[in-house]
Amino acid sequence: MKSKLFRILPLLLCGALLIGCGGTASSADTTASTDTGTAAPTETALQTEAVTEEPQSNLLFEDNFDGTELDDSNWELCPEWERQGTYCIWDNGMTSLDGEGHLVLRAEWDAENNRVKSGAVRTNGRFWGDYGYYEAAIKFPVAPGTWGAFWMMCGDVSGEDLGAEDGVEIDIIESIGNDWGASNHALHWDGYGDNHKQLSSGELYYGLYDGNFHTFGLERTEEAYVFYIDGKESWRVTPDQCAPCPEYGYMKLTIEAAEWAGAGTDASISALPGEMLVDYVRVYREKP
Repeated sequence: MKSKLFRILPLLLCGALLIGCGGTASSADTTASTDTGTAAPTETALQTEAVTEEPQSNLLFEDNFDGTELDDSNWELCPEWERQGTYCIWDNGMTSLDGEGHLVLRAEWDAENNRVKSGAVRTNGRFWGDYGYYEAAIKFPVAPGTWGAFWMMCGDVSGEDLGAEDGVEIDIIESIGNDWGASNHALHWDGYGDNHKQLSSGELYYGLYDGNFHTFGLERTEEAYVFYIDGKESWRVTPDQCAPCPEYGYMKLTIEAAEWAGAGTDASISALPGEMLVDYVRVYREKP
């Protein structure tokens, strides 16, 4: 049985990963570069918590986004790669802190290049976790063709030998369909090619686009993936549906856009710029 301990990688061990999919099967199929995650870090590469008889804090990671600069011991800016074909690019200039305790991921229409440029960050090389509870408080923008996401890349998502035990992309929340009030959770594994497999909650309607912050949580255990919105269970995936991935993973906060979702239409362009605000991210050994 795999320990619930979480490990933090040294800053120097930032892996050279490809960029993440973070979406539905459609988005995976149209993504130029795919972030497949990696296998769990080796023991020698980890700063492992000492095993003692003293009680250990349940809180393993916390960022309240205080100040005016992103804490680079917790986060790195995602590489500036194209997403969803040619309709989106992650642009580091679209990520900031507002000085009021919020991470700001901005999405703008780049008329010169006919695409959306948007912000994205990840904990790769900073924080990796396995089983536990992950939560973020987020306020999403409303803009057709774009969506915000809080997600994880665990293990080697491109691996196809052991199913989801190799690795899995976990979309804790995606605001796809925000212009009609929808959102979703999803799991992806066995790569992003012909053997790709996925499960989705389908469209969810929780009143997320009311201009307020809402909380989104994921409880990873050996028994299930359990998703929460505003503290209430919103979706559960059991091992017979998707094997609980025992591998370590890192978190991502992103905005993307795609033609299949409506990016580039008059309605989409007129709704931009938009901002996804994140109030906090926390990871616990066990759900508090």
